[in-house]
Order: sequence, then C-alpha cells, then structure tokens
Amino acid sequence: MAPFILHWLENPLWNAWSQLPNYVESASDVNIPSFDRANGMSASEFYLQNTESCSHRNAVARYASTKEITSIIDAMKQSSSLNEFALSNKIIVDIGGGYGDFVNALKESIPTVGNCYCLDLPDVIEDATATVSVSKDDIKHTLVAGNMFDPTTIPQCDVIFTKHVLCDFSDDDVVQALLSFRSALADSNEGKVIIMDAVLPNGDDLNGKWNAAVSFDVLLMLSGRRGERSRLEWSNLAKKAGFVLEYVLATSAVTVDVAVLSLES
Repeated sequence: MAPFILHWLENPLWNAWSQLPNYVESASDVNIPSFDRANGMSASEFYLQNTESCSHRNAVARYASTKEITSIIDAMKQSSSLNEFALSNKIIVDIGGGYGDFVNALKESIPTVGNCYCLDLPDVIEDATATVSVSKDDIKHTLVAGNMFDPTTIPQCDVIFTKHVLCDFSDDDVVQALLSFRSALADSNEGKVIIMDAVLPNGDDLNGKWNAAVSFDVLLMLSGRRGERSRLEWSNLAKKAGFVLEYVLATSAVTVDVAVLSLES
C-alpha cells in the first residue's frame, strides 16, 4: 500500500481535488484537467521534473497492472474469440506494453499463441531492455521500439492489444492510432484490436447509480489523464477507423474491461 499512499497523497494530486468542480463546470477550457489547473503544468511535465514522484506513480501502475493482467486473461478464457483456441498461432502485438508484462503472461497462459511483440517508445524499450530482471529463457516476447501513429513501426500481426494507452489521447488521436493499427492488420482477414481500458456505461444506463468505472474515471481526471470512454464513444471512434465494436468483456478488476474491435466488412 505504500506506493498508493505516497502517490495519491502528494500535494500536486491532493491540490487537484480543489480544481475538480471548476474542471467539470467549465465550458470554455474543457481540455485543461484538474491537475494542470492546480499546478500550472501538465502531469507529464511534473513527473519529468520530479523523479521521486514519478517512481511512486510507476510503482502504483506496475502493481495495479499485475492484478489487471490476471483478471484480463481470466476473462479472455471465457470468450470464444479470445480463448486459447481462437488465439492459437496468432501473431500478437501489445501497443504501449512497457516491459512486456502482458504479452509474457499471455504466452504463459496460451503457449500455442504465435510470436508476441511488445511495442513502446524507444526510451521505454531502452529502459525495459536494461532493467528487466528475468532471465532470457523466461522472456517470451520481442521488444520493439516504435510509435503507434507510425504503422511502419508496428509488426504485421493478427491481433493488437493495448492497455491504458488510448485513454490518454484525444478522439482525433485515437482515430489516427486505430487507422495505424488497421494498416498493421492488413494481412489478416480476421484482425482484431483489443482495447483494455475501463469502459464506461452510456449516460442513460447509469440512471443515477454509483458506478466503479466512473469513479475510476474521476481519478484519471485528477491525475491529468484524459479519461475513459463509454461503449457508445468507442463504437463511434471505431467506425471512423473502419472497425466495429463487437462487444465489451467485463473483468474482475474495476479499472479495466476488454473492448473487442474487428475489421468492418
């Protein structure tokens, strides 16, 4: 619990609460999150300048990610299009996969899956290569330095996974990323994009009730991230990039669901 306490009780995040009402009520500067309003800079800028704070944030993310990965893979086993039979011999790319934790766990869970690649920005891959502590025999994926907006850097594949990446980008950027993903799926007739974010209910579905995913979305606003999207929002963005939202698979973790996009026929 120490990383959570050290991260969420730091002054910059604590102060962001005071700006949350202004962020929600604002009609003119909706693109300035609570964190930016309270601290005069974005979260990215703050963590670049404060390495100790960045280490607390990363520790929280790594801990949460480990729990999420288990819940995602457990949920996938119940899906006819994501279980062991469906993914056997399929080439997998995890976009923004950091150190490769997800694809490594996927390969352990489904040994028959094809080649697995973890793509991230060059500095992330450099750090991953230098700091991953497991032996080479235990690494079941290939690290790839690239950029999700540049399809030439994404290995040709059958399925693209991406976890807690697209929630940080604007709608226009997400459409551009999905178009890039589609190019990487060009050789696959049944290519899919699997978005692992918390998927919010559509507004009318809430009916005034508390929802865990919505509460998580508020925390993202505090920390300077753009936030999660609803099923309807994902469906509309997918359509603009030539995909259709097949379904959303719930997991046991409130911070992540599995949205399955397939190529539009």
